[in-house]
Amino acid sequence: MMIKKMITGMLTVAVLAMSSCSSGEKDPAAYNNSIITVINGSEKHITDMNAAMNGSDYAKAEQVRADWEKALNEDIKKVEDLGDFKGDATFQKAVLDGLNGYKKIVTEDYPKLIEIRKNKTPDAATESTLLDNINKAFESMSSGVNKASTEFETKYNK
Repeated sequence: MMIKKMITGMLTVAVLAMSSCSSGEKDPAAYNNSIITVINGSEKHITDMNAAMNGSDYAKAEQVRADWEKALNEDIKKVEDLGDFKGDATFQKAVLDGLNGYKKIVTEDYPKLIEIRKNKTPDAATESTLLDNINKAFESMSSGVNKASTEFETKYNK
């Protein structure tokens, strides 16, 4: 079973051309771009994980998982440090929810999935549950961020 790559294409909605005259920190376009840049960092890890798992390279999958976990901790801190936008934390919260969802699958579900496949101990029910959790995290991130980004753009791009 392949793990869906839900992020690509779905986040293109989030990268909106928002015009602006100022370059201040609380400029909506700069804020949006800062957040999207952080999110896009996970795409490489998703691609690398899919390649490792599809190639049955479980040592590589574990390395990707460890690197991704480290990157997620840094990304969560970046988004927390970015703060809200003029008192509105909706967009920030949606991104943090998505990143924390990724962190949960990277620290809980992927290790179990890697172990099952590495040890060649077929457990279709557990594997199916793990894949469902992983796919739900991808879907939740993309839909939550797209919704929040669209609302942000509508509210602040005037």
